[in-house]
Amino acid sequence: MYSPLVSIIIVTWNGKKYLRECISSLLNQSYSNFEIIMVDNASSDGSIEFVKENFPSVQIIQNSENLGFAEGTNIGILKAEGELMALFNQDAMADKEWLQNLVMAIEPENIAAVAGKIFYYGDKYGKNAVFCTWSKIDPYTGSPYNFYKDEPLSKVDYLTGCAMLVKKKVIDELGLLDTGYFLYFEETDWCARMIRAGYDLVYIPSAIAWHVVSGSLGDSNKKLYYMARSRIRFVLKNFDAIYLIIFFIYFIPEIIFELMKGFKQKNLTYSKTRFRAIQWNIFNIVNTFKARTEAFSAIKSIRSYNNSLPLRSHRIRIIKQYLSFIGICKL
Repeated sequence: MYSPLVSIIIVTWNGKKYLRECISSLLNQSYSNFEIIMVDNASSDGSIEFVKENFPSVQIIQNSENLGFAEGTNIGILKAEGELMALFNQDAMADKEWLQNLVMAIEPENIAAVAGKIFYYGDKYGKNAVFCTWSKIDPYTGSPYNFYKDEPLSKVDYLTGCAMLVKKKVIDELGLLDTGYFLYFEETDWCARMIRAGYDLVYIPSAIAWHVVSGSLGDSNKKLYYMARSRIRFVLKNFDAIYLIIFFIYFIPEIIFELMKGFKQKNLTYSKTRFRAIQWNIFNIVNTFKARTEAFSAIKSIRSYNNSLPLRSHRIRIIKQYLSFIGICKL
């Protein structure tokens, strides 16, 4: 039976309240050949002391500052010894068969990474509410969204980084997570490189986990800022040249309508946040295109990203989402 060593990497930041359930769920896996590496981004809530006392088998790497999810994960990957790398959020919990089902699915040569069905943790959104199954990227606007019903096993556009499994040899080929993303889109960027290189990303419905979702980021305005900032960077770095033009055809009216809506409602908070995100990308555009060049150079046989998205044909919800963005209709 295929049973390689799996390195499970948890990046933590003030997530002590989640760690008992998170780590316990991983130690209780039916698949036994794994190591757990916790990379702590300078937590001040006693996370490190708690894990040392309660989970001595967990390897701990302590950073002197909050380096973000991407760089924290990279530090863990460089320390890891596994053939497979599992990314797992501090506010996630895994079903007992989660890792076993992912390991069984990832073996084929053409598959770079896999992830399963993610439920919301708790009953905030209703009993057994699904956070994501299939994950999709709009090839024109760069907007991500998730399906949340009983979707079958399928190739998908990207995998959520809260509970995914990746082959180390693919990481060695295409590179680590891009630290230009402090929060959000870092795993989506990774997946874009995998798709360009001809690999498949596969959703495995039998691999189940639960996720609090943004459990460590309570400030909603900060979340909006990083989402907007990272989305723009993702598009600039990964979209095919012709699709960059199409993106701006969509994006400019989106900004205008959003601004008009803000004036009408006498609330420009969201527009100001979006303009901060745009400003960041203008100041960092040279670094973004440098990262684009480096990422493309690592791929031996490059194919179109936008035309290779497995869920590209699923358009109905995307159109509604865009119209909602510019205030024409509600989802």
